[in-house]
Amino acid sequence: MWQAFTNFFQGLQTYADLSPDGTIRRQVNHHLKQTRPALTVEDWITTFEKALGVDVLPALGKFLFDELATHSGLEVSRLRPSDRLIEDLHLPLVSWFDWPSQFCEDFLAAFQIDLSEDFDEADFETLKDLMAFLQEQLISMDSCPSR
Repeated sequence: MWQAFTNFFQGLQTYADLSPDGTIRRQVNHHLKQTRPALTVEDWITTFEKALGVDVLPALGKFLFDELATHSGLEVSRLRPSDRLIEDLHLPLVSWFDWPSQFCEDFLAAFQIDLSEDFDEADFETLKDLMAFLQEQLISMDSCPSR
């Protein structure tokens, strides 16, 4: 009985360790709300097109917009291409511990491209870097002769 009780509390601690940090999430969202206007999805995608200097595939822009909201709980309409994933958005802290693998699974379901071997969130400093990587994956798959 005592072991079951101990396991229960250890499980609660583990759950807390792996869960998003609600305080940091609220702080980031508060800062974003105080400093930036919300954009429509279309305008948000346009900011990435300007930052990247290329057209962003609309399905990709919408995907990233929705997925960032789902995985991070941040107000994505206020995020910008220059936002740093760790320093500004605290993405590892505001998201569930397994968000990268979930993100890859969602990308596979949406675009039939498996990112799991090439995706490491530490490789991307900014949202612009993440969008550029995803766009490159879609473009390179479209240019493959077997597709």
